[in-house]
Amino acid sequence: MTNWPKLSPSKRMELMTIDTQEKVSIVIDSDTFNEIDDQIAIAWAMLHPERIDLQAVYAAPFTNDMFGEGSSHTYVNSAEQGMSLSYDEIYRVFDKLPTSLSRPPVFKGSTTYLKDSNVPEKNQAVLDLINRARNSTKTLHILAIAAPTNIANALLLAPDIINNIHVIWLGGNSYDWQDNNEFNLMQDVMASRILFDSGVALTHIPCFGVSNCMATSVPEMQFYFDNTSKLGNYFSQIAPRCPWIGFGSRKVIWDITTVGLILDPSWYTIELKTSPIINDDLKWSFDNRRHFISVVKYIERDNLFQDMFRKIIDADLE
Repeated sequence: MTNWPKLSPSKRMELMTIDTQEKVSIVIDSDTFNEIDDQIAIAWAMLHPERIDLQAVYAAPFTNDMFGEGSSHTYVNSAEQGMSLSYDEIYRVFDKLPTSLSRPPVFKGSTTYLKDSNVPEKNQAVLDLINRARNSTKTLHILAIAAPTNIANALLLAPDIINNIHVIWLGGNSYDWQDNNEFNLMQDVMASRILFDSGVALTHIPCFGVSNCMATSVPEMQFYFDNTSKLGNYFSQIAPRCPWIGFGSRKVIWDITTVGLILDPSWYTIELKTSPIINDDLKWSFDNRRHFISVVKYIERDNLFQDMFRKIIDADLE
């Protein structure tokens, strides 16, 4: 069993507090190829260089075989394939951004989900995260918008980084939702448990019950993005091919919530809760003796979308 460092309550609050006066150091861990919201989140962060110091982007594993072989969507049946597709997609997003913006390094991440906490996987993303966290002179905020496999591997290999990082994870559902069958959590349950059990400073952004308010649609995205910037045109083109969009249905741009929290925490209502336990049936349970985490309860949806749409529309003016 890992001997996790113990953060004092004051240190935990310090790590979870987002500086609103200075540029914030972040890395993004993303299954970028899986949907359209990862691409938008990465681009939006890069279009705010005055506020965000994006130091690295990590390709996270994912599998997505729910559509089956014959589907119009890409059939991804291994974690390594999902990670590699995401790695390539990150560069496609970079190619659509203004050349005036500096590109952070991109690192390949985990090739398998975490099966044994005694055998964490070393890879480019994990080793960079460990090195970057250990050498950061201020809190390193990790925007985790995928299965948290890379982050869990880094924590297992170097528990001491808990003293210098804050994980902002989009995953799981709200604590009073009817179930907890959420994509990022279900992809790697062991890694998800490590986020809540290790004591790392954590801000949890639940999906259903909280961030599902971040809804848009293909017509709305095409209305705002089409015939605008190079980046906007790209998003307009790939929006109809995005998984989980059917006729007349909405598309939730979940992952931009992590970026929005860095840009302006006042857009969010946040509570302190004791870190929940993920049961074998994936449902939450609680023990008030556990450490506390920050939990997002409400998001001012329009504030995020207005800024995000405007930044991408005007991206070529950067």
